[in-house]
Amino acid sequence: MTQCEAVLAHLQRGETLTPLTAFQLYGTLALHSRIAELRERGNIIHCEMVTVPSGKRVGSYSLQRIAYG
Repeated sequence: MTQCEAVLAHLQRGETLTPLTAFQLYGTLALHSRIAELRERGNIIHCEMVTVPSGKRVGSYSLQRIAYG
């Protein structure tokens, strides 16, 4: 499984992903690049800036669910 596939599967489970979590789980040092690749493939991914315990602000990514109705 590629890093892109792993990141997409994580997001498809309804979970958010930060750079640190992506590194710990999938070994990716460039989450923003994987997200860009997934967006190019048509995935709608939202980024929310969050403050982590160290005080640093990082992007927290989630997959936008499209409601049909």
